[in-house]
Amino acid sequence: MASIFEADLKRQIKEKNMSNCYLFYGSEDYLKQFYTEKICKTFVTEGSETFCLRKYDGKDDALDDVFEGASSMPFMSEYCVVVARDFPLDSLNNDDKDKLTAYLENQPDTSITIFWFDSIEVQPKVAKWKWVIENFTKLATVVNFEKPVGRNLLKLICAYASKQGCVMNENTASYLVETAGDSLNVLFNEIQKAVNFTGQGNEITRECIDSVAVRSLEAKVFDLSKLILNHNPQGALELLHILMMQKAEPIDIFGVILTAFVDIYRVKVSTSGGESITYSAKIFDYRNKDFRLKNAGGYAKNMSMEQIRQCFDCFAEADRALKSTAQSGELILEKLIVKISLIIAR
Repeated sequence: MASIFEADLKRQIKEKNMSNCYLFYGSEDYLKQFYTEKICKTFVTEGSETFCLRKYDGKDDALDDVFEGASSMPFMSEYCVVVARDFPLDSLNNDDKDKLTAYLENQPDTSITIFWFDSIEVQPKVAKWKWVIENFTKLATVVNFEKPVGRNLLKLICAYASKQGCVMNENTASYLVETAGDSLNVLFNEIQKAVNFTGQGNEITRECIDSVAVRSLEAKVFDLSKLILNHNPQGALELLHILMMQKAEPIDIFGVILTAFVDIYRVKVSTSGGESITYSAKIFDYRNKDFRLKNAGGYAKNMSMEQIRQCFDCFAEADRALKSTAQSGELILEKLIVKISLIIAR
């Protein structure tokens, strides 16, 4: 069979030219669920769900149940659709591996079986998962649903807003990603809230997003980083206290602050070498996050490379303290904020 892209799957569904077995995995949860449900709705006639739609969960059901369900004959529908969610195919014993291979080699023509992973993370480079993906690629059809990136993501957001009866431009969509992250499930939920807030037929603006959207932890900590970089250590300490009250992990906060300074360093190196502010996006993974480099541009301009190096010395010290001492994580971060603020202020 093959490994295909989302566009290929979309065409298969439209043309009703389906494989009999699919493996759905990847980082974009919304698309995995969306296409699973779309296949169910397209190929199971309304009213025949009892006979032709069978759903299994790896937490409660056995792999044999999936194979038995796939062997059922459809009634009132062309296919029997079988959905197998979160089966740990990477940890099958030898007997179940043989059964899975035998099933893939002899797929019933009357069923469409979808193995999809929601809470289980598929790691294609790990040997056990590699075996799974190679077998499904050879004998079935594999779709890796990665997060949409760049303008493709912004277009999806704007299109979704339009379907809900509101207008949103790409600049506002980019601001929403910056605020809430790049998960489509989260983004579409925030758009629904924005539509309810502003009303159908109106435009969703940045002000609307600020009013209703829940900022991700990453966005909140980047706000903290901005307070440090804008010479407001008191505001940064107050926001740190709020994050700790909300049970944020010190190591997570530390990581995001460090990331902000890594962005500044990369921009500094790029611009010092005559490249653009966003040059690092060509080398490192800034999918849907190249706005971070643009935000870092002004700060990089106002900091010397020596100041940046001294800040990284402070990060190294804080990292060791967080990982090797019983000292309060909040206290370590407070010291880090003060030290960095003093370096930036010189």
